[in-house]
Amino acid sequence: MRKVGLDKEKLQILLDKKISNDCNFKSGYILGSMCTEPFKFTREIYARYLHVNIGDKGISPRTARIEKELISEIAKLFHGRNIVGNFTSGGTEGNIIAIRIARKCKASVKKPQIIVSEAAHLSFEKFADLLGIKIIKAKLTPDFVIDIEDVKNKINKNTIGLVGIAGTTGLGLIDPILELGEIAKENNLFLHVDAAFGGFILPFMQELGYSIPKWDFSVNGVNSITADPHKMGKGIIPAGTFLIREDVRLKELLFQIPYLAGGAFHHFNLTGTRPGAPILSFWATCNYLGMDGYKSLVQECLNNTEYLKKRIAEIKGVKLKTEPQLNVLGLTMEDNSNISILHEELKKKSWKLGEFNKLNFLRIVCMPHVKKEHLEHFCKDLEYVLKRIDKR
Repeated sequence: MRKVGLDKEKLQILLDKKISNDCNFKSGYILGSMCTEPFKFTREIYARYLHVNIGDKGISPRTARIEKELISEIAKLFHGRNIVGNFTSGGTEGNIIAIRIARKCKASVKKPQIIVSEAAHLSFEKFADLLGIKIIKAKLTPDFVIDIEDVKNKINKNTIGLVGIAGTTGLGLIDPILELGEIAKENNLFLHVDAAFGGFILPFMQELGYSIPKWDFSVNGVNSITADPHKMGKGIIPAGTFLIREDVRLKELLFQIPYLAGGAFHHFNLTGTRPGAPILSFWATCNYLGMDGYKSLVQECLNNTEYLKKRIAEIKGVKLKTEPQLNVLGLTMEDNSNISILHEELKKKSWKLGEFNKLNFLRIVCMPHVKKEHLEHFCKDLEYVLKRIDKR
């Protein structure tokens, strides 16, 4: 630490220089991220309320009320009634909260197990370590979603819950949640849906007339859902939500903090201090965009996905891993050779993609910051790179 501080102008110049090599969303080179650039308006709202700690609801009762209103509105999007929840730091925290509750509901099980798909998010590996729960991975079908028959075969006396995904991390696919719901009800199991990505695109796709399989609280067996505003919701990073059907047992499962300045209260969250700014800025974003704004945003992303799908079909040497369901595409080699070689060459051209080694593909996500001209630029570089690889 400096003995004498610098003035604000010098600090800004110094900081800009220090992070000058960081890639930003506006560049168009970030094609592999499930996050995006928030609106300028959203950032301004966020900055105005940096001091708000919703971890102490008694000090910020109006912010707590706005959080409750937002959870109620999101629950309606997800066809839910009598739903409660909180904002979280993101999908990882939401997933951990859900599985902790699943374990508490079956406290008598000494060696608890959760069944997830092989495409499940890394957060499930994290909580397995933290909570002492064994993760059982169900196979994927040829369409890369969870294999229902394998789920049935893997259920045993130690199984406490199931996880379905609405917008898989790699390919943006939707697991057969309806079938998982039926299995959960038949076996008295907790069913959590990880919709960290899909949560803020699927309801608007449905409004736009796309055929969407049931995935949310409209499925009787679904107990909880996590969905991230900081992805397709255009919220500030980090911002997640956790929603769960209200139940008389829930209060017994919550944490209680008795010593806060604003008084004692119960909550789901793993963290104590919780920033209120993501909640308030997302409230502003939702009201700024409205249903029509979100539909327009989603439609543009889907249009760009369709455009890229057609362009990739025209390029010799590559193909799609599977038909996209959302605004996510998996790019792989036509001859199924190692995708890492292509990835390394694309990185030299500054492209930021997600590599999935096990299934051998690169993830491209057509988020709101990705424009058609960026995709055309990418396709030209892709063609150039493939020719270079072919000459080796």
